[in-house]
Amino acid sequence: MSKKKTERELLYEKVLGKDAPKRTLTESDITILKNNPFTNEPISEELQRLKENSDKIKQQTETLMDQIYSVDFDLDMDSLKQSIKDDFGNEFPIEQVSTINIVENQAELNSKFEYIESKLNTLVKKQENYLSSLCHAFKRPFIMGQQLSGLNAGILITGENFTGRHSSIVQMGKLLLETDILSNSKVYLIDLLKYASKEDENNFIIDLYGAINNSQIIIFDNIDSVSPSYLGYIEEILVEGKLSLNKRYILNNKQLVEASTSLVKNTVSELNFKGKYLVFITTLKTSKLLNVVGSRFINTISDSLYTNKLSKDDIVEIYPSKLESFKLRCLTNLNININVDDSIINYIKDQYRSENVKFLIDLFDRIYGGLSEYKLSEKITETVDIDLQYKENQLFINDKELQQYLPKVIDNAMEEVQKELDNIVGLTTIKEYILSLQDFYAAQKLRQKEGLSTTEVSKHMIFTGNPGTGKTTIARLLAKYLKAIGVLSNGQLIEVSRSDLVGKYVGHTAPLTMQVIKSAMGGILFIDEAYSLYRGTNDSFGLECIDTLVKAMEDNREDLIVILAGYTREMQDFLESNSGLKSRFPNQIEFPDYTGQELYDIAMINAKSKGYKVADEVTKPLTDYFTRVQENDSVRSGNGRLSRNVIEEAIRYQSTRILNDDNAQIDLLTLEDFDKIIEKEILN
Repeated sequence: MSKKKTERELLYEKVLGKDAPKRTLTESDITILKNNPFTNEPISEELQRLKENSDKIKQQTETLMDQIYSVDFDLDMDSLKQSIKDDFGNEFPIEQVSTINIVENQAELNSKFEYIESKLNTLVKKQENYLSSLCHAFKRPFIMGQQLSGLNAGILITGENFTGRHSSIVQMGKLLLETDILSNSKVYLIDLLKYASKEDENNFIIDLYGAINNSQIIIFDNIDSVSPSYLGYIEEILVEGKLSLNKRYILNNKQLVEASTSLVKNTVSELNFKGKYLVFITTLKTSKLLNVVGSRFINTISDSLYTNKLSKDDIVEIYPSKLESFKLRCLTNLNININVDDSIINYIKDQYRSENVKFLIDLFDRIYGGLSEYKLSEKITETVDIDLQYKENQLFINDKELQQYLPKVIDNAMEEVQKELDNIVGLTTIKEYILSLQDFYAAQKLRQKEGLSTTEVSKHMIFTGNPGTGKTTIARLLAKYLKAIGVLSNGQLIEVSRSDLVGKYVGHTAPLTMQVIKSAMGGILFIDEAYSLYRGTNDSFGLECIDTLVKAMEDNREDLIVILAGYTREMQDFLESNSGLKSRFPNQIEFPDYTGQELYDIAMINAKSKGYKVADEVTKPLTDYFTRVQENDSVRSGNGRLSRNVIEEAIRYQSTRILNDDNAQIDLLTLEDFDKIIEKEILN
């Protein structure tokens, strides 16, 4: 049975389908419109009018375009920028106003820099060659026309700390203002150690913006510790004269901040360093710096300068100028008119090692501290005259030893360290070694005083031994001891492990390691489980850390001691795989495991420190217990930590016991309190 067709299907067949009529169109079927059906006007006239209107519009357009292109292009761009700024925010760089005053007369320029150089030599002593080169570096942009082109002057300064690197730049800024070469004397310091990871990028950009808006001279300190990502920014600045920003920033109360939305106006797209002096400072020699920053950075530097290490004779020559400043400080702040005789020069000759100008800074700070205490103790209210002398290997003020007016923490440092060493159980050989260091350094000072050559020995050490054998305790005392005898300037102990030194991505390790090293300057850097720094030839991060550490040890050997610590066997394997390290750590000290008797003695000290006494009946059982534990497994016993843990556990058992016994002595630990501890060991 066929399906019934719908009405729609039937209609389709009648009109277009097989049932549709067959016919051919003839001329009579086509009607040609000669008039517009709406206006009844002839089509030809309508077309003509449309053409005329089109021609008229075309002519008007051409006239308008001529007018547009006849406008001054700069004014047109200014209007365009303003329009974009109004609608979308400013995506154009904010131009920094150059503060270089153009000196057109060459003779005048030479005269001004000759004056600057002569003044610098009165302010920064014993650096004549460096200061001459520094003046050439600051004059170079004027000779080469760089102050007009917008290119930068990139200056690299290498040299030891306290040789005048920073102070010379500060004084240069003041003299450039004085001679009307710059209209701003401010020097902006950016410490590259602050930017160790990508998370610090915003702070870096903000600091750069602050630098170009506040000063004409920008110092980048610690360029040897720069992270690779920030090194790329610096290279772009040196090559391009600007830094393109990959994030949107806005100005908020004259401070650059990251934009929180894309809809914000007045955004900054780049930082312009037009005409800025960029000064990079490092303690590394250029050849060593090349290994850190690469040739691309070095090639962008226009001038590479270096300061000289200061000898004892140099310090003696610098001393008078520093003395005058010190006298003025005492008179102004303390109302003390200080008279200094020539014997102080003998003190300098006796005591100076290699600290450069820092030696004089520390000396005068120490004397100033003593004078302040002298004024308080003597109840001085009016201006007084005080004589400062050096005799009998001591400094005297008015025939009284300066030492007695110094803070007691300094005065009694040796005595305190000696007392702490005496309280340490065992480690007799190690304590004797530490105390012998004073004799060695005292002998070197005597040789120096007699004009004889001195022996420079490596102070870096390796502590090996099982956990709990006193390595960290001895390191802390060693830092205080070496500070007390004048070998270290600060005496702090910085204890770190691999996670504190080795970064998480390429370029992170060196800056991270340098941050730790800087914090340890003047003290001891103690690296626990040091063998974990190197995990095989594929551990590039660990190798980078070791390389950075070795360089820092070489560059700061006068005021930094590094101690590597860890298990004996693992440390030996570590040193064998890093031959360069072994030669730099000649002092290897083995910390033996404690005996049973020594652990008992340590336990008694721990109990006393917590306010407890231990019954005599405990002595033999507890000593035997410690002896058995050490004989069975001294590696895992914990050594000194075992003693502490045993006492703390006994105190917990004693707490339960005395709550059930009203007659029990509350501060006494009896054998009953140790029984369960001893029984556990016997059962195991």
